Amino acid sequence: MEKIAEVTGLQVEQLSKYGLYAGIFFVMFGVGANYITCLLGVAYPVFMSFLALESEGGEDDKQWLTYWVVFGLFNILDHFAGFVLAWIPFYYFLKLGFLVFLFHPTTKGATWVYNNFILPHIDEYNSQLDAAHARIAGLAGQAKDSVSGLADQAKDSVSGLADQAKDKVLGKSE
Repeated sequence: MEKIAEVTGLQVEQLSKYGLYAGIFFVMFGVGANYITCLLGVAYPVFMSFLALESEGGEDDKQWLTYWVVFGLFNILDHFAGFVLAWIPFYYFLKLGFLVFLFHPTTKGATWVYNNFILPHIDEYNSQLDAAHARIAGLAGQAKDSVSGLADQAKDSVSGLADQAKDKVLGKSE
């Protein structure tokens, strides 16, 4: 950015502002909207996540981890319902606004969305998730025991065949 600022004679803040305006303009008129929203929804949060990993304290780590959870769920929804959502006028503009809301430090939208929409549903289905986990763990234990028993049988059979072959070679056949 500094090299571009030197060449153009503009300040970095002005270039950032003009870039933001250009991005908004392109998104509003559908020129590369998918790429711009993806870039903005990923590039800045990735940079800030790297900074959060290296910083002291855990509050910013929690904010960015929460962002990635909400962003991931939003991307899943967008991926499967995107063909319908794309028909909404200014969808990518709304999507861009939503992504900025999620990661902007003054709104902390990801934390708000997580606390108000995601967490209540996780709590609602927590007992069902625990029951499913217990069933899966039980089935895995049964499968382990079954496979272990079959492995012991196979080992005994191979051992018996090896003993028979050894006896034949040594001339001790029955």
